[in-house]
Amino acid sequence: MKSILIVLALLLLSAFQVSAANATQTNGTGPARIVELYSDLESFDVTLYSAQPEKNLTLETSLIRPGRGSEEAISTQEFLTGSFPANTRVTKVGFWDVRNPERGAYTLRARLMEQGQVLSESKYEFVYGSNSASRLQVDDLVPNSEGISVVLSPNQASLFDIEYMLVNGHDVIYETKTEKVSLTSVPEAFSASWGTLLENNNEYAGRVKVHVYSPDQGFIVSTERFTARDNAEITDIYEDETGASATVLGRSQVPFEGNLVFSAYKLNANSEKGNDDLIESVQQRVPVLLNNDDETVEVAWKERLTKGVYRLKIELIGNDGDVIERKETIIESDLSLINESKTVPDTGNETSDKNDGNGITGSSVIAGTTGLAMVFAFFKIHNKKSKRP
Repeated sequence: MKSILIVLALLLLSAFQVSAANATQTNGTGPARIVELYSDLESFDVTLYSAQPEKNLTLETSLIRPGRGSEEAISTQEFLTGSFPANTRVTKVGFWDVRNPERGAYTLRARLMEQGQVLSESKYEFVYGSNSASRLQVDDLVPNSEGISVVLSPNQASLFDIEYMLVNGHDVIYETKTEKVSLTSVPEAFSASWGTLLENNNEYAGRVKVHVYSPDQGFIVSTERFTARDNAEITDIYEDETGASATVLGRSQVPFEGNLVFSAYKLNANSEKGNDDLIESVQQRVPVLLNNDDETVEVAWKERLTKGVYRLKIELIGNDGDVIERKETIIESDLSLINESKTVPDTGNETSDKNDGNGITGSSVIAGTTGLAMVFAFFKIHNKKSKRP
């Protein structure tokens, strides 16, 4: 009888555990949940996590102004989270449009839902217009197609973390973090490069989130938008009467797929720059470049430039056909027409030491002819001596 009771107790315990695992969690302990929140009156970010792959979830965010006995939802946004893999933190960013904000307390309320069912809910409270001074302040923020730079100035010595985010729409597509950074008395610039490819002419946002630990933990956040552009620069050139080359350095995470145009002009005496005679122009494709990649492109003239002074113009053409950079230099050639004729390839009529079809070399023929002449001269002298009385 005792053993039967034990078995029944185990069965009941197992049934309770199964029903608990399938229950909907609204406190953020389910498979998909909100793990971190931040907001001010300009923007917000919500970090999600799931132990399994997720897709087609909905994130609802509301900016709430508490009131006496009631609360006012100033703004509400709702958007799909898209798909994200298991065991990965995914951050979503949004922007508020609050006009004429009032000082006081505010609340960000975020809810993660699936087909109307709340999977996780969380709140973040903050105060706008507080007189308390932070240990740090953001003096300047500049994101571009290469990366992001921020200038921070301390009100007192501080130790902090800096999180850099690249935002496309609501999605943080790249994120990197520098920990235990310190400032003592003077402003300093901090930078990070983007580690992902960008799309040409697409708008992104660069975001920094500074985590200060004392006297109280808090965040300082700043965001700026930018448009990604392909970019590169000419760092070195070489030129002579046979051709030219240029080294190109990538300056963007937008893949650079442009061209170089080399143009040689003959400088005429006492003539203006625009009246120079174009001798040759060559366009050459630049290998695909990313930020800090470099490649050297070489071209050869169809004919060597004869004696004179030439103007070399090199143009770097971008993905959209725009001229990104233009450089000019001088080519001074000492090659005369006579010297050029000496460089004409062999016509095949010159004497050669190579064997002919019978295996007899040209030098052997000359040596044999010389030997016969010497023998003939010897016999001629000998005959003259024998005729003397």
